[in-house]
Amino acid sequence: MQVLLTRIFNEFQIAAAFKSYQELNSGHINDTYVIHTHTKPNYVLQRINGNVFSDAGNLVVNKVLVSDYLQLKYKDLPFEEVSKKVLCFVKTKDNAFFYKDEDENIWNLSVFIEDSITYLKTPNANIAFEAGKATGLFLENTTDFDVTSLTAILPDFHSITKRYIQFKEALKNATNSTKEKTQSLVSFVEQHIEEMLQIDKAIEGGLIPLRLTHSDTKISNILFSENKALCLIDTDTVMKGAIHFDYGDAIRTICNTADEDEKELHLVDFNLEFFKSYTKGFFQELKNITKEEKKFLPVSIKMMPFIMGLRFLTDFLNSNIYYKVSYENHNLDRAKNQFAYIASINKKYADVKLIIEQEITQ
Repeated sequence: MQVLLTRIFNEFQIAAAFKSYQELNSGHINDTYVIHTHTKPNYVLQRINGNVFSDAGNLVVNKVLVSDYLQLKYKDLPFEEVSKKVLCFVKTKDNAFFYKDEDENIWNLSVFIEDSITYLKTPNANIAFEAGKATGLFLENTTDFDVTSLTAILPDFHSITKRYIQFKEALKNATNSTKEKTQSLVSFVEQHIEEMLQIDKAIEGGLIPLRLTHSDTKISNILFSENKALCLIDTDTVMKGAIHFDYGDAIRTICNTADEDEKELHLVDFNLEFFKSYTKGFFQELKNITKEEKKFLPVSIKMMPFIMGLRFLTDFLNSNIYYKVSYENHNLDRAKNQFAYIASINKKYADVKLIIEQEITQ
C-alpha cells in the first residue's frame, strides 16, 4: 500500500517527500489516509468510492469550489490560520482538482489540520455547543454561495420520499428470512412516514428556501482542538438543501447517548442538555434564517435519524451493498439504534420545541 500511496501522493503539487502513512477508519464510504512528510504540513489523501459516487471527479470539484469560497472569508489571515478554519485542497501537477489512476479511481489531497481530533460520541455539553457554532457558522458563511455552480452528485440525498421508495423496492426484493428479521422496523417506518414527510412537502411547496448545505454533519465530521471546534470536514456531500438537514443530522449523533451501532438499545437516549447547548451554539452563529425555516426545525431532529435508519434498513434488505459493515447484521443494528433514538426524542419533544423557541428569540 505504501508504494501505491507514495506514487499517488507524488502526482500532486507538493514539495515535501512522503515519509509514512496512517489509515483513517472512521468513515463509512471512502478510503482515507494521513500522509506524513519529512517537513510539515502533513496531508490527507483520499480515494473516493466510485461505487457510491459515480461522478467522483465532480464531487471533488464541488468540494474545492466550496473550500475556495470559504477561504475568501478569511483572506486577511495567513494561510496557516486559514487552513485550520476550512479544508484546503491541493491541485495535481497537471493543475487539476483530482488525480485519476489507471483503475479510474479518483483521488484528492488536502492539508492535514494538526493537533486536531474528532469524536464519535459527544463527551460533554461544551463540545456540543462548539459543534453547534461550527455548523451554524458554515451555513452563515455560505448563505450567498451560488449553488448552481455545483454538480448534483446525489440528487434528493435527504429526500424522505426518495428513500421511502428505495426502501419499498428493497423490501419487495428481499428474501423471506431477511424480511422476518426486519418486521418490527418495517412497522416503525409505516407508522411514522407521514410525520417525516413534512419537510419534503414544505420544500415542494416552496415554504423552505434551498441553500448550500454540508449534508453530513455528524459529530465525527467536525474537527476540534483544545475543546474548540475548528471546522467541518468530509465535504463530499456539499449540495443544495435545507438547513434542517444539517441541524437535524448533527443532533442525530451529538445528542445520542450511544454510538451509532450500539446493540443495547436501553443505552440509546436523547441528551436534552447537549441538545440545548448545540442549539445555543448553532443560533449564536446562524442569523440568516426565515420564519418558515424555524417552524420545521423541531421535526428535523426526528426526520434525520429516521432517514438514516431507513437507509441502514434499506441497505440491510439489499444485502449491505452501500455502507461498510463489520458483521452481517451491522446495518440492522444501526437501523434499530436510529429508530430507538427517535422514540427517546418523542418523550422529550415538548422540551425540544421550547428550547428551540427560546434560543431563536435570544
